[in-house]
Amino acid sequence: MTSPTETRIRRALTNCSKGEATRMVLPAWVRDLDPDRLDDVRGWRDPKAPDRGVLLVPTDDGPAGVVLRAATGAARAAAMCALCRTTHTVGGVALFAAPRRGAKGRQGDTVGTYICADLACAEHVRVETATAALKPAPGTTVDERRAGLRERAAEFLAAVTAEG
Repeated sequence: MTSPTETRIRRALTNCSKGEATRMVLPAWVRDLDPDRLDDVRGWRDPKAPDRGVLLVPTDDGPAGVVLRAATGAARAAAMCALCRTTHTVGGVALFAAPRRGAKGRQGDTVGTYICADLACAEHVRVETATAALKPAPGTTVDERRAGLRERAAEFLAAVTAEG
């Protein structure tokens, strides 16, 4: 049985079919989300299809989800996530592509960017000080990094959902 939250999250997926949204495996913690109070970008990889993931972006109209596909092959050097601007060691960032919504997406048009391989940007921006594996943007507070993540994720969402 699916919870009302799971149903709402599946309906929020903007760039996939209803069938694909239904087949996607949602992590258990999604049931505990309050979609009306979502204030961070949340992401996960589908355990049954590890090359597939989801970014859940807070908007004024509630959460909007973007289905992603990870490119094959890993980065061979340290890299920075384009969304949370955290620098990771080798393998910590991956190229993800999101099919555009509608006819463009059905024709194979995608939007791609480099994102944290674990899609845990919200946790990475909360790191207070740099570690060997994670290096947040220097000179910024956690609140500034969270706001920047939301802004850049909203821009990515807009690119995926653009009609023109």
